Amino acid sequence: MIIPQHKGKRLYKKLIGPGRKLAGIFRIEEHLKESGLDIQPGEYIALSLLNALVFFLILSPIFSWVFLIRLGLLTQALAMGFLVGFGIAFMFFIVFARYPKIIAGKKGERIDKSLVFVLKDMMLQITSGVSLYNSMINIANSNYGEVSQEFEKSVKRIDSGMSMDKALEELALESKSEYLRRTIWLILSTLRAGASLKGALGTIINDLTMDQHSKIRSYAQELNMWSLIYMLFAVAIPTIGITFMIILSSFAGMGINEVSLLMFISLSIMVQFVMIGFVKSRRPLVEF
Repeated sequence: MIIPQHKGKRLYKKLIGPGRKLAGIFRIEEHLKESGLDIQPGEYIALSLLNALVFFLILSPIFSWVFLIRLGLLTQALAMGFLVGFGIAFMFFIVFARYPKIIAGKKGERIDKSLVFVLKDMMLQITSGVSLYNSMINIANSNYGEVSQEFEKSVKRIDSGMSMDKALEELALESKSEYLRRTIWLILSTLRAGASLKGALGTIINDLTMDQHSKIRSYAQELNMWSLIYMLFAVAIPTIGITFMIILSSFAGMGINEVSLLMFISLSIMVQFVMIGFVKSRRPLVEF
């Protein structure tokens, strides 16, 4: 997936107004902030609309030409080409509009992946007498991926004059990771109450570890079902389908040519790739 482009065009500037109105429907501002994309909500929707329009202008004539060859009627071919092109362009617009939410979700998963190690490191530092601010600096300078980048933002805000409480609040509000938000709010509550951070961090670490174990067990159970479905589409349906087509060609006079056979095989391969990608996307991002 790529972020919509074509910024700076004259049409793009005209679409910013409608884009601002549509931004609230898709909650773009919230998702852009969580995903870390440096662009205004109205501008992003305008880019999405412009890219969808490009797809429409490319696909609509192509499908109109295809339908003209098949139907031979210009009016119907243009109408059907317009509808198909518009439908595909609209689907692309929805995908573009939802893309920041997808990025934010994946970012949250990557944060949860490293958060256990970060919290253990932070708890060890605080137990050793290191201040919370210095432990945040150490984590920001460490190789903890997305978590280090998030803490680096907070450290820069604190260095620029923002209070630690406010910087941590901003981190919690911007993060898509549920456990990072819970961790930050728990740290803030503990600091304001004057209690020890060690016990609070230990509770979060235990909860996050149990949640990761639960995700692994759930994925293992799902994997058994998806394995059966994959075998059904990869082996059973193609074999039975080709056999059924051969039987029909013998009794019903529906001959099988090379084109229909290649289309059937191509469709079967596409379904398998889609299922493999879906199963892979369901795999939890956890490390121990």
